[in-house]
Amino acid sequence: MRKKNSKSNPIDILVERLSENFTKVKDFDKLQESDEGKRLFDLIIKSTSEMENFQTLFLNYYIPSANKSIADSWNQISKSKYKHLLNISKNELKENLYETIRLGYVGLFHKYESYLKSLVDATNFLLKELNEENNLLSIEDYCKKEFKINIFKSHHIFAIVSRINYISNCVKHCDGFPIKEPIHPDFTNSNRDEKIRIEKDIFKIDIDRLKSHCQLLMSQIMTIGFKQYLELDYEIIKDSLKPELKESGETKEKLKEVIRNFDFVLSDFKK
Repeated sequence: MRKKNSKSNPIDILVERLSENFTKVKDFDKLQESDEGKRLFDLIIKSTSEMENFQTLFLNYYIPSANKSIADSWNQISKSKYKHLLNISKNELKENLYETIRLGYVGLFHKYESYLKSLVDATNFLLKELNEENNLLSIEDYCKKEFKINIFKSHHIFAIVSRINYISNCVKHCDGFPIKEPIHPDFTNSNRDEKIRIEKDIFKIDIDRLKSHCQLLMSQIMTIGFKQYLELDYEIIKDSLKPELKESGETKEKLKEVIRNFDFVLSDFKK
């Protein structure tokens, strides 16, 4: 009987893909075991668990508590002998729920900002020796030169980050009203006189989308680091290759193919 495949672990897939792409770099296997490599690996684990904990905290605790508060308040109003004096609808009581979710977007965006900074710092640290030996740029400087962007202010080029950033800014600067200019496409038709209202299911979808983006972003930032190395003169790269690869006539073409694949991975940055 054929054994059913267990569900793939996204962290395992990411690490394996990175390792597969970069095995041509001299001593990369040793680098994975170094303090630099361990720092990046720790970031993968820490950032993934933090996002999972954040999701659990809001979906399993904060939002259910808000819903319970709404139910309790409605029950008290319904049973009050003064209810004929209370002009409060159940829909109005739900504002407590929507406020909880809006604050969730603020926290979610701060988690992303922290993740991005840690990811760039860890990648620069990982590639520090390689960059110094070959006079290569840091991740931040390469992004400015190649893509004309500040990597820490690049929220607009990623759809889910742009959405979460907009909601967060509206909450922080506009009391939750979707009036911050420029208006995000998702809120073009929103009522400017009503605060942003997002249901729990949509909030969960946005968290999941951000988690997927963070996994892809790690691969992209690592790709940026190695791409500029592989774009050096082939004779420089050749010196760092394993002996069997140096002697292969196909190596140069394979490296070109790797760079073309890198360009595809980084297509988001070229919008």
